[in-house]
Amino acid sequence: MPRKALLLLARLRLSDGGAISRDDAADFLWTVDDHALALTNLRKMLSRVQTMQSELASAFVVADGRRLKLADGAFTSDLDAFDDTEVGASTLVELCDRGFLREACDGIGVIERWAESQRLRQLAIIRTRLLNAASVAGMDFLSLRKAAYFLLDRFPDDNEVRDLVTGAAGSPPSPPAKIELSVPAAPREAAPAALSRQAMSFAGPRVALLPPAGHPAADRDFNLSTALVDDVAICLCALRAFAMVAPYTAERIRGSHDKAGLLAKHDITYVIDTRLSQQSLVMQIIFVPSDSIIFAERYDISEANLAHSRRGLAEAISSTILSTLSRNEAARVDYELNPQAYRRYLMGVQQMNRLTLPSIRAARRTFRDTLKEREDFAFAYGGLARTFTSEWILTARGDTELLRKAEEAAIAAIAHGPEIASSHKELGRVRLYLGQLDESLEALENAERLSPHYADAISTHADTLVHASRPREGLEKIERAIALNPLGPDEYFWSAAGASFFLEDYETCIAYVQRMGDASCAYRLLAAALAMSGDKQKAHQYRRKDMQENPQFSLTQWLAVVPIRESWQKDLYREGLTKAGYEN
Repeated sequence: MPRKALLLLARLRLSDGGAISRDDAADFLWTVDDHALALTNLRKMLSRVQTMQSELASAFVVADGRRLKLADGAFTSDLDAFDDTEVGASTLVELCDRGFLREACDGIGVIERWAESQRLRQLAIIRTRLLNAASVAGMDFLSLRKAAYFLLDRFPDDNEVRDLVTGAAGSPPSPPAKIELSVPAAPREAAPAALSRQAMSFAGPRVALLPPAGHPAADRDFNLSTALVDDVAICLCALRAFAMVAPYTAERIRGSHDKAGLLAKHDITYVIDTRLSQQSLVMQIIFVPSDSIIFAERYDISEANLAHSRRGLAEAISSTILSTLSRNEAARVDYELNPQAYRRYLMGVQQMNRLTLPSIRAARRTFRDTLKEREDFAFAYGGLARTFTSEWILTARGDTELLRKAEEAAIAAIAHGPEIASSHKELGRVRLYLGQLDESLEALENAERLSPHYADAISTHADTLVHASRPREGLEKIERAIALNPLGPDEYFWSAAGASFFLEDYETCIAYVQRMGDASCAYRLLAAALAMSGDKQKAHQYRRKDMQENPQFSLTQWLAVVPIRESWQKDLYREGLTKAGYEN
């Protein structure tokens, strides 16, 4: 069946009486100035359809001299659900979210405008069935939540639907304000594609609250945490400060391999990520434009706690989320004024995910390109500083010029963004490797003061404590960072491995390295731990792998520049590396 014939069937299916004139069909399918040419194209297409109908002994379209009509009983369609009053709103949401003819309209022209009018008509049907169902006594709100959030995602100012949500939460209702969603059905008079965006016009950010993930200790705990997240979503809807993304979309983001693509597609500014860990729920807020965690906390969700205070806990969490987003408002406004700089910065962040020299140097070029677009962009200066310190670690040659450039970039980051915790974190990191341990701890304390739940800053602080010969404090801090960000970068596990090594817990050190996605940067530490645990064969294997990555490595030179405060710690490290086969 020709593609345009399929579009014609869709048009006939949704037209009054299942029929339209030949003139309308020609103008609908072919956007050409020559109407006679469009009619000729229509005749040729109908001829092909007639041939197919003869071969199939089944009719789809009946054509006479002036009109085209859908044959009686021609086919069934998923659109039938919108005509069946017994089908509930939640079922229609699953159809509507796929987007009527989403991949068939090319986004322009008469067909797209008509398809958009049909999408709005479908939303109007969902809304009517939702409100009708909600008026039935004894109706369970949870069965309606998907449709309610789906509509609020598209129409944040729909007070009747919002009152349905907040009413379920026991919140006072708002004055009803009905939103008119109906549009003319005729293609020439159909609402423009921008109509739905106008209906969605909303000044605040869009927020995706992801459903809990993790490994639940028991189904009951998982159900309790899910119920708590539902309560938080209801409270956030009541606040009206921003638009909540529908749960169906949030679930797709949670399970997607292309989260960044979906976040961009749905114009999401904040992600609230939730994860279940034993009897606690870890919640963190990610500012998508800079890929930075601006809040993280762990909440007790034991059955005893939730049974008595679930509603109060949900309200407290919602209040915390709102205050966090309010503090980040300047960054959001800045992003909206400079979106291209943020996008380029994110490219650099993604390149930094792999701790290899090619990836780090590619990220450095990207951050420099970002600064060409916007020379006062603090996040890009911080990223630039990170590339220099990371290269200093990986090359292990004690190149002071790399650290000088890193310090210069970190100071610029603070100058342009003194309130940004990551800027202070990068300064603390570079001063660690300069051997200025007290100055490093001071900068990292500033970072944690600005953002007490910033897992990356906590991780770097932990690393500095280890180098300051306080490995037990460092391990406690890095374990807190891992708890706040369980799927954090490899550096977390690398720092935890280092702390465990200096506590002479070599098995734990090895286990942390094995949790890294790409452990190549930690082969030297792994070799030392294996040697100290007695497995010299494996230790020598990883020493060889490390030397392939860094053939110019010198044990004496590295121990001379690696910042370690007390001699016992450096002696222990030297012993492990020597047993692994490293030579002076």
